[in-house]
Amino acid sequence: MSVIGPSCHLPSETSPGCGRASKSAAPGGKAAGTAVATAVAAAACTACCVLPFTLPAVVLATAGSLIATLDHAHGLITKISIAVVICAWAWIVHQSRKTGLRMRRSVLVAMCAASVLTTTAALWPVLEPAVFHALGIVKKSHKPSAE
Repeated sequence: MSVIGPSCHLPSETSPGCGRASKSAAPGGKAAGTAVATAVAAAACTACCVLPFTLPAVVLATAGSLIATLDHAHGLITKISIAVVICAWAWIVHQSRKTGLRMRRSVLVAMCAASVLTTTAALWPVLEPAVFHALGIVKKSHKPSAE
């Protein structure tokens, strides 16, 4: 007596093997695949045609709003930067005296660069007219004109 039973046969071209369903072609399978491929191609073409027109506008709008926000935060960020640079110098000098070791050259260079950049940012309202004049940039004034 067979454990498998009489309904299980070896697979052949006309009948599936044990536990396997026969492969039947789904009606309209090729048409559905063609429709999906066409939809994907259409979406890709739309993205390729639309993105070059919309992406620069989106990027510029985002960058413009970010720059405007940073411009309004200039005073606060500059004050925070000054405090951070002063605290960093104090900490480095304190650690150097505490350990008796000299400052590394890379630390000294980085801190000098941070000091110069922070000083430039703090003095920018004073330096701006001179820099713009040297570059030939005329800044429009926002004063109402008397007519």
